[in-house]
Amino acid sequence: MVMEPSVLTEEPQPMIIAKPVAVYFKLVAAAVVVNFFVYPFYGPGDSPDDPANTDLWLVLNWFMAVALAAALLTTWRRRSASPRDRNAGAMFVATVVMTIAFMPNWFSATWAHGGNGTIWHIIDTTLPVLLWIEGHRLWKSA
Repeated sequence: MVMEPSVLTEEPQPMIIAKPVAVYFKLVAAAVVVNFFVYPFYGPGDSPDDPANTDLWLVLNWFMAVALAAALLTTWRRRSASPRDRNAGAMFVATVVMTIAFMPNWFSATWAHGGNGTIWHIIDTTLPVLLWIEGHRLWKSA
């Protein structure tokens, strides 16, 4: 059976929950960006033990982890449906790289000594872009 080239570049069938997932991605992206910019005004506090230092980030990290897991699924799904689409492959690889950077830092921040600040800056500036792009793509495909 010979497949036509147009079949190889088609978007996968839209997910029923694509629009809610797209909204979730965009909300998480917006929350991270806003907190990234306002954090210098409310934290870190005078003491490293000050709960204002990390409370909001610790909450946001859970939402970011769920968003990354969902983004891995949506980008993998798109990449699998159209293996010749370079954008789909690039988004999947970028999501994998972001997940590899995020997970150990998140575990460290939540259950150990706070993670690497430089890695957090990279995550907090690139993850919102990645989520916003994937959210926009999902919204358009639904």
